[in-house]
Amino acid sequence: MPLPRFDRLPADARASILTVARAHFARDGKDAASFNQIIAEAGISKTSAYHYFDGKDDLFGAVVADAGTRTLAALGPWVDVAAGDELWEQVAAGTVRLVAHLREHPDDRAVLARQPHLARDGRSWIHRLVANGLRIGLIDPFPSAELITVATLGVFDALDAWALDHPGEPGDSVAGTLTLFLARLWNAAPEGEDAGA
Repeated sequence: MPLPRFDRLPADARASILTVARAHFARDGKDAASFNQIIAEAGISKTSAYHYFDGKDDLFGAVVADAGTRTLAALGPWVDVAAGDELWEQVAAGTVRLVAHLREHPDDRAVLARQPHLARDGRSWIHRLVANGLRIGLIDPFPSAELITVATLGVFDALDAWALDHPGEPGDSVAGTLTLFLARLWNAAPEGEDAGA
């Protein structure tokens, strides 16, 4: 993560550096991207760059965190619901927003595809989703609510990785796949289906 001096830069200067770095990492990948080219294009000296970052890996971590923050902002916060259909609607709507965001921001998609696991805030969103589903009785807690939560995180991680590798997949298709997998895991019927279907 960036060194404290980076956080003290004006917001527009931080954004400018991260934008240049994101473009390089998206195009070339972390290993092939040149730290020297990034800082030259960003208009900062090598000395200044090392006041902001410990090196290329540190800069890449900052770019991934920034892309993750913007992507999670597109997802929006989890809002507790009182009924299963509202839960499925919120999951589907959030998925469609994420897919749209990544389609509109291909550099974010490219960077996150190299580091697809959600940031802590994303995992917190999933924990709140599962807790809400358990509270309203949508999720079958057998054999263990903790295990169901871990498995749900795994489903999200797997679908995130797949969706990042398939940027042309429509948002509603990704949302449908996610709700199908979650319904099977949770032993719950997705919106519009009965449990016997």
